[in-house]
Amino acid sequence: MPSKAKNPKPTTQQSGPAAGQADASPPQETSAAETLRNLYASLLCCRRVQERLAQGSESAAERFDVRTGHEAVSVGATANLVPEDTVAASSRNLSALVARGIPIRSLVAGFGASCSPAPLLPEDPFHAGAGCALAHKLERKRHVVVAFCAQQNPSLDDWQEALRFAAGERLPIIFVIENDPASAAARNGHLEPVSFQVRGHNLPGIVVDGSDVVAVWRVAQEAVHRARNGWGATLIDCRADAARDPLAHMEHYLRKRHAWDDAWSSGLEMQIAAAIQKELENAGGDETPIQTARPRGTLAPIASALRANMALSKDSR
Repeated sequence: MPSKAKNPKPTTQQSGPAAGQADASPPQETSAAETLRNLYASLLCCRRVQERLAQGSESAAERFDVRTGHEAVSVGATANLVPEDTVAASSRNLSALVARGIPIRSLVAGFGASCSPAPLLPEDPFHAGAGCALAHKLERKRHVVVAFCAQQNPSLDDWQEALRFAAGERLPIIFVIENDPASAAARNGHLEPVSFQVRGHNLPGIVVDGSDVVAVWRVAQEAVHRARNGWGATLIDCRADAARDPLAHMEHYLRKRHAWDDAWSSGLEMQIAAAIQKELENAGGDETPIQTARPRGTLAPIASALRANMALSKDSR
């Protein structure tokens, strides 16, 4: 059964992304209510940015996959990251990029050297993300990679190499896939399509309700802790039901826990709208296409090159 949300305890967490620039300040202790509000604010930001860009220029709308109603996966999976961590996602995955805190002006005008936090935008996020996680491990950095599958309802066969490599090397990476429950059941009946099968690689596979941002956040919190402490990779299988709106679900969740306030909600809407408008004005209408970070390829060249570079670096010391 998919993991369900539990009432979060006070935690150390960054606030949700502003519509313009990611907050790179150190994490601070937040109350349970503030944590929930931060998650809602991130959901709302992702929704409003997607809606605004979809209504904007045709080139921006064609450049991204606008999938309103699926924001809980991106927000929940990235909420526990720090600025030094990496998100590997398709350059079309608008929700993941916004959830990570990429400025709207960078999304519209193309990524430049000043973009922070810098995303990894390969055609194949799982393989490239595993290569990045290997680099973190070889450099003895406690950084984590969250890699979003570029396909919805993926087949395990497409990612065997990346999953096997990440498990064998105990890489600090979280693989995130999104399945629609009906398609998953039709393909594999009583078997979970990916989460159960990856356990053959000694890789934990966790099914979670992809429409519940708190549930995704809590599962990702454990996976990030596991990766950061050298215990290896995790796959999170998000089952997102298109009939369930994550924003409405989160509002209901907040109301039940007496953390909802209409005045706060109205102020948040105005704040996000103003920030989006300012970012679009700062973009200056530049329609430079976003460039991908590296081409699709297998892990062998990435791994061998990284190991060779690390060996040379050690010999030169």
